[in-house]
Amino acid sequence: MSSSKQSRQTFQPKAATVLLVEDDPSVAQTTSAWLRRLGYNVLVSGDGKSACEVAARRSEPIDLLLTDVMLPGMRGPVLAGVIRSRHPEMAVLFSSGYSPELVGELFTSHTNTAMLLRKPYNSTQLAAQVRLALDRKARGMRVPEVPLRRPTEREGASVGSASVTSRH
Repeated sequence: MSSSKQSRQTFQPKAATVLLVEDDPSVAQTTSAWLRRLGYNVLVSGDGKSACEVAARRSEPIDLLLTDVMLPGMRGPVLAGVIRSRHPEMAVLFSSGYSPELVGELFTSHTNTAMLLRKPYNSTQLAAQVRLALDRKARGMRVPEVPLRRPTEREGASVGSASVTSRH
């Protein structure tokens, strides 16, 4: 394929499978409904362990992992690494209400290959970020590195509890 044709290649929604990992049931339900309306095939898991099981059983590609950063038992970046061992071409879109600076140390192995969708988000923001992540994947592009710093003790102590509008 010529480079000009390749640069115009994008994912068609109906062809893309998204593995959504979100421990807040209302966020998972809303997000999966939005993604399905956009034409994506959506697999939903409520935690890292079940997401790993879904990925292990799946022989077809998972095009995008959309995962919360702060999951119980397994953080999103760890989950991404585990699932990428089976689906290495998978794009990753993290979602979090925490600032990039607060979750920075979690992204050390994913800064060039993943993106961050800030909570709370709406359907338009979700659609744009998913499309961007999948288009970059289709073109074989890496995400530009964003400098992230480690959270201070004070910042780490100020993190709130889980919900769509909180820092989860």
